[in-house]
Amino acid sequence: MAEESSAGFTEQLKELVTQNENRIKTIQGQIAEQWDTQRKAIADLVEQQWDAQKKAIADFVEQERNFQIAERWDDQRKAVVDLVEQQWDAQRKAIADLVEQQWDAQKKAIEEALNAIGGMFKRRSE
Repeated sequence: MAEESSAGFTEQLKELVTQNENRIKTIQGQIAEQWDTQRKAIADLVEQQWDAQKKAIADFVEQERNFQIAERWDDQRKAVVDLVEQQWDAQRKAIADLVEQQWDAQKKAIEEALNAIGGMFKRRSE
């Protein structure tokens, strides 16, 4: 009877060991599955963050380029406005100087003509 109970105990022990091995394999499978799921989730998250960073950098570069283009455009516009104003001022001054010179020349010519005409009517003492 001791042998029977020892044999029954051995069978129960083998059964428990087998159940334990099966549980361990199941747990290992679950851990491996969870690990793989977490690895995929982390890889997806890293890829999403990388893509978001690439897009943010590209957007920043584009904005900076647009800002620089706008800034250059504004600088060029201001330079053109300044140049046009300088040319306009120079032309206005040149025209004013020319008109003044012509006025002075005409005034002098008129005075000389009046003097010549007036001199013709002056009496000469002889």
